[in-house]
Amino acid sequence: MESLARIAHRRLYPSLADPNYLTLRARRIRLAAWARQFQGQHLAVLDIGGRYQPYRPLFDGSIKHYFALDLVRTEFVDIVADAEVMPFPPSTFDLVIATQVFEYLRNPAGTAKQIHAVLKPGGVLLASFAACAPRFADNELWRFTGSGLRLLLEPFEAVEVVPELHSIAGLIRTVNLGLDTFVRYEIVRRAYRLTVCPILNFAGLGLEALKLTANDQFTTNYSVRAEKAR
Repeated sequence: MESLARIAHRRLYPSLADPNYLTLRARRIRLAAWARQFQGQHLAVLDIGGRYQPYRPLFDGSIKHYFALDLVRTEFVDIVADAEVMPFPPSTFDLVIATQVFEYLRNPAGTAKQIHAVLKPGGVLLASFAACAPRFADNELWRFTGSGLRLLLEPFEAVEVVPELHSIAGLIRTVNLGLDTFVRYEIVRRAYRLTVCPILNFAGLGLEALKLTANDQFTTNYSVRAEKAR
């Protein structure tokens, strides 16, 4: 349990020595802003791929029931099941969270329709999708564009698609992750993460803050808010 909690905390509050810092920080800020819209509510929440649940703390005080579904059993998982065959009746949840899940699904559009079905009228999906990103696992199947996401989430009434980074910061994160990946020896990787990696992350933060471009062609990920019709 403590090990899972440490992983979740590192994803929610990444270190500057993490080559994924820019993306993870941007996702937290975006999801936190959306989470504030639920303050004072008593939500039934489904976390798809919820083996770590890094974003659950953002909804503290707004949760009535929290269910985690994943293919892998951990102490945090309530239901071991495939997201493409969810064992829930229609109109069960107020909120579904699915971060970095859709790239693993054989049928993303079918899963989007299932999520739409298990949400109550007015229910919300909060998700993140890999865009211009390397493959992190051999069983990943997809990458997504903004237009593709709007098509994928067509059953929803309102869809907001936000690039987690714009192109300049996205390229910096890609370079940072690429250098970290190809460092050959672990001791050199540790040195890299304590020296070059934070410098690149600071540069990405600064350039993103300057808002030099709104171009998202090289964004690493998209955060999405999709609402079901009432």
